[in-house]
Amino acid sequence: MAQENQTRFSTRFLVPTIAAVGITTVALAGFVGWSANRIDAESLTREQHLVTRALAEQVDQLQIAQTDHAVWDNAIDAYLRGDRRWLVENLGLSAYDYYGHSRTILLDPQLKPLIALREGGQVPAKSTIGEIDALIPLIQRLRSLDGRAAIAAYNDGTRDKPPFETDVMLFEGEPALVGVMPLLSYSGANALPPGREPIYVSVAMLNDGMARYLEDQYLVAEPAFIPQPDPASGRAAHRMADKDGKPVTWFTWQPAQPGARLLAETLPALLVGLLIAAGIMALLLRNLRQALVQLQAEREDAQHRALHDPLTGLGNRRLFQTRLAQDMAAMPRGATRLALFALDLDHFKQVNDTLGHDAGDELLVQVASRIKATLPGNCTLARLGGDEFSIIMPGIECHEDAAALATSIIEALSVPFSLGGRTATIGTSIGIATAPDMGTHETDLTRHADDALYRAKNGGRNRYCLYSEAGGNEPKRREARLRTALAGSAG
Repeated sequence: MAQENQTRFSTRFLVPTIAAVGITTVALAGFVGWSANRIDAESLTREQHLVTRALAEQVDQLQIAQTDHAVWDNAIDAYLRGDRRWLVENLGLSAYDYYGHSRTILLDPQLKPLIALREGGQVPAKSTIGEIDALIPLIQRLRSLDGRAAIAAYNDGTRDKPPFETDVMLFEGEPALVGVMPLLSYSGANALPPGREPIYVSVAMLNDGMARYLEDQYLVAEPAFIPQPDPASGRAAHRMADKDGKPVTWFTWQPAQPGARLLAETLPALLVGLLIAAGIMALLLRNLRQALVQLQAEREDAQHRALHDPLTGLGNRRLFQTRLAQDMAAMPRGATRLALFALDLDHFKQVNDTLGHDAGDELLVQVASRIKATLPGNCTLARLGGDEFSIIMPGIECHEDAAALATSIIEALSVPFSLGGRTATIGTSIGIATAPDMGTHETDLTRHADDALYRAKNGGRNRYCLYSEAGGNEPKRREARLRTALAGSAG
C-alpha cells in the first residue's frame, strides 16, 4: 500500500512539480536570451551615437584647425609679400603637427596651388592640380552670393564665425574629410576684397591612422574605413556620405555585445537546465496527450451512447427529436420541404416468438442496414424503440419524393431475411407527414405521421399512407386519397 501511495504521489504531484521547474527554466532561459539581445541592442545604439558624435567632432576639429591658421593677419601679409616659406611652416607644418592634417593646400584666387604638403612634408604645388576639381563644389559654395556675403559680414565685424565649407569625398582616390576656408584677417586691418582671398584647404584622410585615433579617443573596438560593409561579418557600420547623400565610405567597428558575452558564460548551465526541462516536458506532454485522448474518446463514446441505439447504431429518440427540431427550424417557407416517416415492422413479434430474441435483434440490425441503403445522404434514420423507426427527409420538392422513398423501403424489407440459417419474411407499415402543409411544429408532424402509420397498418400493412385529416381506414379509400394528394402535389 505504501508503495502504491508513493507511486500515486509521484504521479500526481512530483512529476507536475518537476515539469513546472522545467517550464520555469525555459522561461528563465528565454528571458535571459531576450535580455542579452536587448542589452546588445542598447549597447549598439549607444555606440552608434558615440560614433556619430565622434565623426561630427572631427568636422568641428577641422573647422577649429582651419580657423586657427586661415584667420590670421600675418598669413595675409605673408601671402601678399609672396613668402611661401612662411606659409609652408605656419599653415602646412603646423596643421600637420598639431592637428594631424594629412594634406594641406593653399590656392590663389584663381585656384592655382601656391603650396602643398602631404603628411607634413612639402611637395610640388603643381602635383595637386589633379585634385582641385574635387574641391570645386566646396569652393563654389564658399564663393556663392551667400558665401561672399558671409565673408563681407565677417570682415566688417557683423559675423562672429568665419565662413567654412566641409564635405566627405574621395581625395587622391581615398575617402577623406575636406575643409576649405578663405584666408581672412582677424583684425580686419588687412582684409582682402571678397572673392580675392586665397583658399586654405585642409584634408583629414579617413584611413587606418584616423581609425586608430578614433579607437584611442573613443574606445571603439577594431575600427576601420571600408568601401562597403559585409552584413554577415557581424560588425556595426556607419555610412559616411557627401552632402548630396552619395556614400563615400563606411566606418565599421566590432560592437561590444555585453549581452552576448553574458549569455556565452551562462549558456552551458542554461543548456543543461533546458535539456532536463525539455525531457520532463516531453514526458508530461505525452502523458497529458494520452489522458486527453482517452478522455475525448470516453466523452465521444458517452455522447454517442446518449444519442444512439446500442443495438443498431442508429440515432435514438433523443437524437431524432433534436434533428427534427433543427430541420424544421431550417426549413424555408413555402412549398413542401420536409417529410417525416413513421415505420413499424410487420410480423416482428412472430420472429421473436418463433426464432428467439437473438434472432429478433439480428433482424433489427439487418433492417436498419437495408433502410440506410435506400436513404439519400441528407436523411436521418432513428430507432425509437422496439421495432419502431423514424426517418426525417429534408429538402423534398413534392409528396411524390416521399412516396418514392417509402416504396423503396417497403421493397427492400419485403426480401426475406437470413437469420442463423433460418429465413424470416416481414414487412413494414409507413406513415408519412410532410411540412409545412401537414404541420409546422415537430409535435404536430410527429402525431400526424403516427396517425398515418396506424391507418397504413389498419389498411392492410406492408404499405405506406400519407396523412390526411379525413377519417377512414379502408384500403381503397386510402389509396384514392393518396392518388388525389399526389396528383394535386404534382399539379
